Amino acid sequence: MDLGAVRRVVVAHNPVGAEDDPSTADVLAQVELVEAGLDALGLPHERVAVADWKPWLQLRATPGTVVFNLVEAPPGRPHVQPASAAALDLLGLPYTGSPPPVLWITTDKLAMRALFASEGLPVAPGGRLDLENPEVLDGVPGPWILKPSCEDASVGLEGDPVCRTREEALVRGRLLARRFPDQAVVVESYLPGRELNASLLAKDGGVQVLPVAEIVFEGFPEGMSRVVNYEAKWVDDSFDCIHTVRRFPEDPADAALLERVREISEAVWRVSGFRGYARVDLRLDEDGNPHILEANANPCLAADAGFLAAAARAGLTAKDVIGRILADVAGPGHPESGLRIRRALEAADRAPLEELIRATEFFNPEEIDVALELVDDRLANGEASHYRFLVGEVDGQVAGYACWGAIAGTLASVDLYWIVVHPAFQGKKAGSALLKAAEEHIRSEGRARVYVETSTRPQYHPTRAFYAACGYTLAAELPDFYAPGDGKAMFVKVL
Repeated sequence: MDLGAVRRVVVAHNPVGAEDDPSTADVLAQVELVEAGLDALGLPHERVAVADWKPWLQLRATPGTVVFNLVEAPPGRPHVQPASAAALDLLGLPYTGSPPPVLWITTDKLAMRALFASEGLPVAPGGRLDLENPEVLDGVPGPWILKPSCEDASVGLEGDPVCRTREEALVRGRLLARRFPDQAVVVESYLPGRELNASLLAKDGGVQVLPVAEIVFEGFPEGMSRVVNYEAKWVDDSFDCIHTVRRFPEDPADAALLERVREISEAVWRVSGFRGYARVDLRLDEDGNPHILEANANPCLAADAGFLAAAARAGLTAKDVIGRILADVAGPGHPESGLRIRRALEAADRAPLEELIRATEFFNPEEIDVALELVDDRLANGEASHYRFLVGEVDGQVAGYACWGAIAGTLASVDLYWIVVHPAFQGKKAGSALLKAAEEHIRSEGRARVYVETSTRPQYHPTRAFYAACGYTLAAELPDFYAPGDGKAMFVKVL
């Protein structure tokens, strides 16, 4: 995005109460840093505390308005961050940072591990700990580090999270399962080597890897695990915090290692689909080979955090960092600069539609088959088909589609079956544009009630937030509709 086009920046963050722990309250330090950068850029701004998605409804997509999205997930509610970005997407509000699918897949550590492993990137041996059948401990070399699958800021890593015996692992696993009942427990081999992290900042349509930092565990006694646990991050007077120090390696002997870390980090940026800024945490195994521990979208921007330290090391100011993040809100191919929506569904669309459905990594094989059946029906029967489609393109590339159909036996009701956007275009207004266009077509057909059905599982919280933010009302919930613990949520909007 051309910064000259920015007229107003809304700095949005999760609310902070007096009872909140430091990992939640830290967002206010980020707000201050961002506001200082905006002041240096000469950009007007206002601060808004957002409780989940609801206050987004007070905002409107006016020319020149950009949301600097600092909303984070409070402990135990990991869905809040991707849901908030999803609401911004469907409201048509341009915003900084990564889009909802990227936020979710990098929040879910098991999904993140699977993605990186499938791309040939190194991750520590590990998997999901099933407390009823803990055979994973037989296949993953110990000692082990255990953590909840969807928390960040080292929440769930209090004390010593490294377990050296099977009994310790099972005890800690049960504690985490009780504390985070809606999340899986991740078990990984505890890698004994150095810990490094790479901060990444968008630059001219690509990415710059800022100077690689090392976390040094100074004076840790024998037997004390060298990990960045909760205390090291948030308890200022703890031994862990005082003796966990950030350094920037300068030894020429580290040149090959640092280059390998940069290569991995650039690959993580590309594979994950990050936007604006990100951070990759890595650990070396006993042979000195780096493995990915975490990939963080929208990492902490507090003045004393690692990202700004790495930026300063590269000679960048807060003004530079905030300007680059804002500039990456809209890159080449952004729907603002050319989303074309067409009604005709063509035979040549089938392959790219299948590719984008699979690329979302959101639908199971049965759901993919159903989606393609609807496409095939429309291609075979044309206007005689029950199903109606809109296809969105950017520079001739299929970016997404919408599908709906009239509900038989009703006067004016419609089922909205699918709104699907390719990950490359998510967070760039394509979803909201398709939804608005579909509603216009539905209205022109003389129908006024639009129904949407989706799952009640936590994974689908962003989807439910999408529709709620766009004026859809939850009309009913059917428990266990799809499977035990997986109900159906039914939304409706009167046009």
